[in-house]
Amino acid sequence: MRNTVLIDFDGVIRHWSSTELDNYAASLGLESNPLFPCAFSERHLLPAITGRISHEEWCDNVCFDLSKDYGQNVAEELVKKWYSLEAEIDYDFLTKIRSQPSFGQLVLVTNATSRLNNDLHSVGLEGEFDKVINSSEIGIAKPALNYFHIALKKLGVSKDNCVFIDDTPKNVEAARSLGIESLLHSNIQETLQFIEEKCA
Repeated sequence: MRNTVLIDFDGVIRHWSSTELDNYAASLGLESNPLFPCAFSERHLLPAITGRISHEEWCDNVCFDLSKDYGQNVAEELVKKWYSLEAEIDYDFLTKIRSQPSFGQLVLVTNATSRLNNDLHSVGLEGEFDKVINSSEIGIAKPALNYFHIALKKLGVSKDNCVFIDDTPKNVEAARSLGIESLLHSNIQETLQFIEEKCA
């Protein structure tokens, strides 16, 4: 019986909007917002989500690169605004997952930076998950297969005892290649039905 739900964070439970930062970039006289393409490029993001640098160092590195093209003041203002953005948390979705009749444990499996624990605390989620597998703490990020090997070992469960939910196709494909029953998250109803069917 599958009794462990492995679930991603951003794009599934936590949702970010680019509108506020896009509008702020426009107010600074920029035709488009250059922060996201810079911050989420592999060379900046990967070190942050594998623990090689802290969240703050990630922000500093992004600021430094942006300053080359847009000046120090604009770069600092953009990064400061980015750092202060607040996301929307789907608390109701989490409640519905836990209300499943055959539900066992809920594990957060996420590519995140060193700021994750503070983020969970700030939105009241520090006790919502039975366990948290943070890529920056284990030193490897999804979709690397070893991420899943490490996660299962830490949890003490087999691939046959869990399901995996993520909104990124490459992550879902990786989990499936290991024999983990997985779903590409697109909407709450489908995901809840998947959990109910697979964990029955």
